[in-house]
Amino acid sequence: MEKKNHYTNECVLENGEHLSIPEMAGNKDVFLSYKRENVRYVVRLYHELDHHFIKPWLDISELPQHVGDEYKDKIHKGIDSSKYFLLIYTKDVEKSDFIINDEVGYAKSKGKKILFYPKEPIDIETSRLKPYIKDIQWLDTEATAIHQTKVQEALKDERKQEELSRLVNARGDFSHHDDQSLFLIRIAMQRVLGKTTVFGNYQKICGAHYNGFYSPDNFCIKVINKSLFIDPPADFKEQLEKKKFYRKDKVEAVENHLKDICPDNTQLLRKLYDFLNDNAERYPLPLLHERLSAYLSDDKYKLVKIPSSDSFTLDAFVDVIAQMVSCAFISDLDKGMVMFNGAELGVYSISDGRTQNAENPIIDMELYYSDYFTFKCMTEMYHVLCSIDDKPFTVKEPDGEEKRVPDISRLSPFLCSLGLGGFVAVRTRQGSSLMWTKRSGNISSGDMWHFSYDETVSLLKDAVTEPDGSIALDSDNRVTIDASKILYRALKEEVGATGLSIDEDDLGLFEVGLIKSERLEVELISHAVLHLSEERTIDEQIMEMHDAASDGYLEVSKIEFLPLRDANALVGRLLSPESYAIYQRMKTRIKDYAGKRAKIGDNTVVEPGSYIEDEAQVGDYCKIHRNVHIGKGVRIGDYCKIQNNNSIYPGVTLDYGVFVGTNVTFINDKYPRAIRRDGQPVTGRDWEMKPTFVGRGASIGAGAVIMCGVNIGPWAMVGAGAVVLEDVPEGAVVVGNPAKIIRYDL
Repeated sequence: MEKKNHYTNECVLENGEHLSIPEMAGNKDVFLSYKRENVRYVVRLYHELDHHFIKPWLDISELPQHVGDEYKDKIHKGIDSSKYFLLIYTKDVEKSDFIINDEVGYAKSKGKKILFYPKEPIDIETSRLKPYIKDIQWLDTEATAIHQTKVQEALKDERKQEELSRLVNARGDFSHHDDQSLFLIRIAMQRVLGKTTVFGNYQKICGAHYNGFYSPDNFCIKVINKSLFIDPPADFKEQLEKKKFYRKDKVEAVENHLKDICPDNTQLLRKLYDFLNDNAERYPLPLLHERLSAYLSDDKYKLVKIPSSDSFTLDAFVDVIAQMVSCAFISDLDKGMVMFNGAELGVYSISDGRTQNAENPIIDMELYYSDYFTFKCMTEMYHVLCSIDDKPFTVKEPDGEEKRVPDISRLSPFLCSLGLGGFVAVRTRQGSSLMWTKRSGNISSGDMWHFSYDETVSLLKDAVTEPDGSIALDSDNRVTIDASKILYRALKEEVGATGLSIDEDDLGLFEVGLIKSERLEVELISHAVLHLSEERTIDEQIMEMHDAASDGYLEVSKIEFLPLRDANALVGRLLSPESYAIYQRMKTRIKDYAGKRAKIGDNTVVEPGSYIEDEAQVGDYCKIHRNVHIGKGVRIGDYCKIQNNNSIYPGVTLDYGVFVGTNVTFINDKYPRAIRRDGQPVTGRDWEMKPTFVGRGASIGAGAVIMCGVNIGPWAMVGAGAVVLEDVPEGAVVVGNPAKIIRYDL
């Protein structure tokens, strides 16, 4: 995430040392209270919080020898404008009347939540803070955190973030691990503020309208007759062949396909050189040579040969990258890791449009042929270039109406792999949960919390085929990729979900985005809702499915189901940027208040306490107020308004624009009984549903009772408390028990 520039405040300590912090206007998240002797530590804490989008209040531009009224007013305004008050405790605090009375005491008087970090030990019995202790929330120290598994895991994730940051950030402005307490304080602040740690950026390129999915017919993915292949230098290729990097059983079918169609391998290579030449001022050859030379100090690159700076060219730059990637593969193969040069599909272009009636979005994606070695080369090149400057990899939003999506074509050589990912959701009466997975450390985005499933689009597995199983080609040698195939394959191979467990009406692709973290990649975004038994725990059922999945544990080290509405469940976890962005979308896409195959229209508001049963349909722009129960199969038209405390039972249909006041009773059984004459309980087979219809624009007043089987005509009005036993004509106003027509209001 890019951070905005701030003005800078600066103070000079007694020894002449300059300390500076960015100045941010507006309200703050936390007021930092401390003794002046700890200003260096607190400034570092400021930067740690600010880097993770927590806004601290700290006034280092005013540190006078004596405290005056003007300074006191400024401090009090700072406390007033902050959500929380954090005291960094050292023994010197005990000597400060100002901190004890005018900061801690003032914060308490204003009802602020007081957080307390004991940087040095405190004796509660003798401390001047004893009167405030019961109102203080203590934060974990290094001594207390060592016994807490979640904190230790979060610390491990933070070190992973540092490792990833070093790949694409030469400055290394990330967490300060020379003092773990800074991290612990920051994690505590993230918990109380509900903020998370995300590494990298995710940018939405295009998406389906509102909460819908793309129709398979409107999501067109074609592999065009272009390719990008970077070969290892000859000496390295020979070694890789000996180590079985080129496994014939994995590449032969693709090689035969490429021989048949002969894709163009020049245009994408030219695009790569155009990108480097267009950014020559940012990436001058001497700087590229210097940066590569620094990389080559790693012992695993000892066989890489780099020309002198004077003879260094862009061709040499690409060649050295290929040598580095070859060495990395050889090193991994020598360690016994399983890898081979599989086929990849890169992204050449993306465009979108609308169907002729403008109701549905259409996506056209063009892909090109590549392979795993090339993908690794372009990823390594991306690391080198981003460590200098990552701005050329920023994709701008489109200008004007004619361009609907950002243009990613200039970056296409770096987009050598197309992924598909998304969340599995489970709905229960207690709410919805999302399946989060922690990826294994040996893959991209490893040791990060991520989607439920994440697959790479495959030519051999996802292409449309002929009846004999061969890849189908159209007239200009294009191959069609079936987006539905990818999604079902991902669910089956990584989650173990089959058609029996998937809600077919709540499954599909709904977005395309660009991931910019330690890699650059286009991702197809999807989600699926699973049907699970209420009689067994979610974890039991998912683990059983996962055990049956072919790739279930190859790329996943941990699985957890986290409540969709509990943002604090994500705090202290290192999240991939795409998973966090889509998690935010899922909060509106997955409806806790609806059953299976319930349909809820665009811009409809359902307030807390209401529930919509299975297969019910609610139209667009409706307002369902609190404690409304809509029964199974009920039909409600657009622009209806249903007030508090209503039950709309099966058999009821509300047409367009119907108003239902509070506490209206729709009766669905004309002759209700608990038992039959033989004493047996009444069942559903003992009564016949009589449908009730309320016409367009009709209004039903508070407390009315509507007998089943009646029709209320368009624009009719039922008065408050009326008992409707017979049909109400169009435009009639009825009141009383039983309801009688008093006038027509057309």
